[in-house]
Amino acid sequence: MINTTYSFSLLEEQLVAKNMIWSSIAKSNRSGKKSVIIVHGGLGTGKSLIGINVLSQALAKKKTAFFACKSKPLIEGINNKLNGNSKKLFTNLYNYVPSKVKENSLDLLLIDEAHRIEKTSNHTYTKKEDHSDLPQVDQLIKAAKTSVFFIDDKQSVRSQEIGSSSMIRDAAIRNKCEIKEITLNTQFRCNGSNEYIEWLDYILGYSNKKTSLAKADFDFKIFDNPNKLYEEIKQRDKNRPNSARVIAGFCWPWSKELDENGEPIKDVKIGNDFAMPWETHMNVPKVPQGYVKWYEWGYKPEGIKQIGCIYTAQGFEFDYIGVIIGNDIKYCNSTGALVTDIANNCDPTLKKNKNTFDTHVRNIYRTLLTRGIKGCYVYFVNKETEHFFRNNM
Repeated sequence: MINTTYSFSLLEEQLVAKNMIWSSIAKSNRSGKKSVIIVHGGLGTGKSLIGINVLSQALAKKKTAFFACKSKPLIEGINNKLNGNSKKLFTNLYNYVPSKVKENSLDLLLIDEAHRIEKTSNHTYTKKEDHSDLPQVDQLIKAAKTSVFFIDDKQSVRSQEIGSSSMIRDAAIRNKCEIKEITLNTQFRCNGSNEYIEWLDYILGYSNKKTSLAKADFDFKIFDNPNKLYEEIKQRDKNRPNSARVIAGFCWPWSKELDENGEPIKDVKIGNDFAMPWETHMNVPKVPQGYVKWYEWGYKPEGIKQIGCIYTAQGFEFDYIGVIIGNDIKYCNSTGALVTDIANNCDPTLKKNKNTFDTHVRNIYRTLLTRGIKGCYVYFVNKETEHFFRNNM
């Protein structure tokens, strides 16, 4: 189990959120009425940290509590940080089907990245006895007397992931729960620079409020060569292992096989002199020596040799992040703004729904460009897009 003496220090409004959660737990215990707490928070506001802190305290109080999240890389990363001693406490969202978990059998269920909730918990490997058409959000709520949903509505990146604040509210009402909500406004990533976030929201088209990076206390650099970007990131990671990574938009295929030498295929190719492999595909039967499984990319040293995508990077943060922006988002002369291009994207899941493609691609790059605590280094495949960013800095 989690060592309850482990330090999970919270600050300011994070403490307010934690206290709200405990207040709801106490009230539910007294009244017998279920409660749902929605914790809204943008990038780097400490949602996961609050969840782990509350879980640690709940276990110390002998509560039956679990932390659920769809992201396998994040779950495995947390377990790695905790030396694997709490593996059963950190689970995926599919564990809470009625056949496995009785209604109200848990005191507390903490759902991280709630924007990744799907329609149901049924998937390719669902056993017949576990199949249920009950909405996944209802399953999660029914499982616990108190459920806490940590969510950022701007981090939805796949059409089958339908989690939203309004959906959770509706489900809470259906299940006759008391609802409480709180918003975290202070972000601690990107060197705590709200100016950087505001600029990013403007440049990506979320906001019409024109701003610049002039006052942003954050190390943002544009590189004119992907090899130079990678060398800088490697140097940062050498100084402190697992503190820097390269990530990219899904604009190159992701090979399911190894090359003739048994090495990962270098799918991400730019020009004649840059080529790197993605994180190892989950379908590769045996990971080559010197590399790691796809979900280990963010927290094992070998991850520095491969490029991560949104599905491995989401939920992680690094001191420095290198981002390669592909041709699926680029500057349009006629509109004077960024537009998305589905033809230059290689994500088969993302391309299934043309109606949501634009929103999801913008959300993806917003997420990728905010994985850095101290700095973000960027290379643009499209030079007109690079000029647009430079001219608006």
